[in-house]
Amino acid sequence: MEGEVKGGTVWTASQSNFVQTFLANLVVDGTKTSTGYKKVHLNACAKALNEHFKINRSGEQIANHLKTLKKKYARINMLKNKSASCWDDENFIIRWDHEMYTSHFKDEEGKDRNKGDDEYINKPLPYYANLATIFGDRVATGQFAKMSSEPLGVDADEEANKEEMNVGTTSNGTLAQEDTAASGNRPSKRTKRDDNGADPLIEALDRGTETIANAIRDAASKKALPPGLFEAVDSLPGFELEHKAEYYSYLLNNPNIAHGFMDAPLLYKLSMVTKFVNSNM
Repeated sequence: MEGEVKGGTVWTASQSNFVQTFLANLVVDGTKTSTGYKKVHLNACAKALNEHFKINRSGEQIANHLKTLKKKYARINMLKNKSASCWDDENFIIRWDHEMYTSHFKDEEGKDRNKGDDEYINKPLPYYANLATIFGDRVATGQFAKMSSEPLGVDADEEANKEEMNVGTTSNGTLAQEDTAASGNRPSKRTKRDDNGADPLIEALDRGTETIANAIRDAASKKALPPGLFEAVDSLPGFELEHKAEYYSYLLNNPNIAHGFMDAPLLYKLSMVTKFVNSNM
């Protein structure tokens, strides 16, 4: 969204995004009430906005801008739910073909109409996730979802490693039968080599050792901090420098959490920091 004028107040895209992120963070944190944002929330948003951009906005101006955002959100939903409209849920794009797009902006006589809708169609709407959170519709990305047939707490890679470890090994029952068959100078079938002279049991142990070594290397690599960690924490809106500094120190001492933090979407990052601040500061 470009800069806009509402009641004499000019909102730049970056200022509007700051307000959206701040208010969405209140929803994620469970601070917003069922009746909406309280005056104290709007004043807190205005205070953070003023400190960040060195401007002078009031809680009332935040409330007015919130009304404008709600109208935009309603308009976007109307357009994306039109028949033959295709909604890109990953990139937040309302996709229309040329015929549908042209007919929406031109009447039968060729006159222009619906000019204001042009900013919403066939263009990414990166702020849609914030608006959906603010006005009641959580956006589920499915990033951490598992299929119902997958056991909880078990990764697919772990199952693959188990299968790899079992390649070339024999069951207890089979070993017992082979022990019974072995007598005198007759060699045990367990030590029988294949046509190439290789021992299947040794090969399986070698593969298992390699798998364990790979797991150790992977675990060691996760102890290293992810690149861009400081920038990711420092750029979070709505938090004091002291809060971000404390959380950054916390991540430095917990590399695994730092990796999860870097992989999470923005709203998840904001929720993680908010919960840490509320619990520790």
